[in-house]
Amino acid sequence: MYKLLIVDDEPDVVEGLYNAFYNYEDLELDIFKAFSAYEALEILNTERVDIVLSDINMPGMNGLEMVRQVKARWPHSQVIFLSGYTEFDYIYQANQLEAVNYILKTEGYEKIAESLHKAVQRIRNQVRLSRLSESPLEFRHEFLVSLLEYPDIGPEEPEYMIRNMNLSLDHRQAVCLMIGSITNAEDFSLREQSAVYPILQQLTYTYLLPRFEMILDEYRKNTFVFVLQPRPMDSVHEADESQPHPVKRIKGIAEVMQDRFSEEAGINLSFVIWGKPVRLHCLGEAYKSCNRLILNSRTRGAGLIIARTGMFAAPGGADGGKSNIALGDSQAIHMVREHISENLNKPLSLTALADLVHYNASYLSRIFKAATGMTLTSYITSMRIQRAQELLAQTNRKINSIAAELCFASPSYFNQTFRKYMGMSPLEYRARYGSSAES
Repeated sequence: MYKLLIVDDEPDVVEGLYNAFYNYEDLELDIFKAFSAYEALEILNTERVDIVLSDINMPGMNGLEMVRQVKARWPHSQVIFLSGYTEFDYIYQANQLEAVNYILKTEGYEKIAESLHKAVQRIRNQVRLSRLSESPLEFRHEFLVSLLEYPDIGPEEPEYMIRNMNLSLDHRQAVCLMIGSITNAEDFSLREQSAVYPILQQLTYTYLLPRFEMILDEYRKNTFVFVLQPRPMDSVHEADESQPHPVKRIKGIAEVMQDRFSEEAGINLSFVIWGKPVRLHCLGEAYKSCNRLILNSRTRGAGLIIARTGMFAAPGGADGGKSNIALGDSQAIHMVREHISENLNKPLSLTALADLVHYNASYLSRIFKAATGMTLTSYITSMRIQRAQELLAQTNRKINSIAAELCFASPSYFNQTFRKYMGMSPLEYRARYGSSAES
């Protein structure tokens, strides 16, 4: 699963690209749309984006300036620039920003698809190109034992321990907590188990260490504790309040690490992330809550769960006890299908559906297709077409109105998709099956 952000100030261009790649079979993409650089940065504040497909020449903030800020937020994002311009200066500046490619809008969708595949390959290669020998990761088990196991630790103790153990953390600043767990490790061979450590270290070095001071420790067998403290801001752009919340940034990185870990080791890794930064002497309570969810998980290493206020309420509490339950695969699929059925008139992104059941989006896509024989995007489209059939046959509402209600990007795309699924246009379907003609 790769997250693609399409940015252009021409709505027709954005919708055309969205329609072309929404159900693209060769790559599973979760697509976001923005009609200006400013709108794109708003999305990047809350979502990890793997690939940005953007126009260069836009009013206000142009694509080149926007991508500099994209790289500040998500350094590993890949960029494909679209433009009607052929000036050397644009191409030169795009290459300086390490764009995957620079494509003229006249080159067509096939060229864009080729660039998307190149971008994905570069993402996959990022981990393999890392140099582990340069990693200064700190493993400080004794420090974590003191913080996580002793409930009466005082606020002044972390400063003393950090100074004496020569740790890189700042005792004055809050930290974020993440727990990683391999819950089906008992099924692994010795060879599979031995592969876990270098790959996890490599992923940590590539994706976390450039952004965070950190401690990583295998606190218990196949359970890894990450204590993360954002590094000091190194630019004006990064210091403003528009930057992603550190927990949102960690969530995006954790999703990437899960996907790469699965690709490299063939093993699923589950993460629980405490929902807000905490002071070091309060880390123990956050750990106990996160660890309880890990231990109760039935997702076999698939879930990516963000802890929130009330997430760990006792069964029968104000939330009905639902929020502290880690869903099994069949429950998650049932909940997703139910949510889709009830929200066909609203935008439905793969990321939002995964967040609904606290799963990694790539994993949810895999198990959904295995269970239903359809990708999530195809299933959503088929459900919308099914609802369109009902509205066409049972009402006299205008076709454009039905297309808009069911979140089709345009009436022409609705017509095209309906014909693909039903073998006839919406108008022909109404003429054949409708109780009344369209007024």
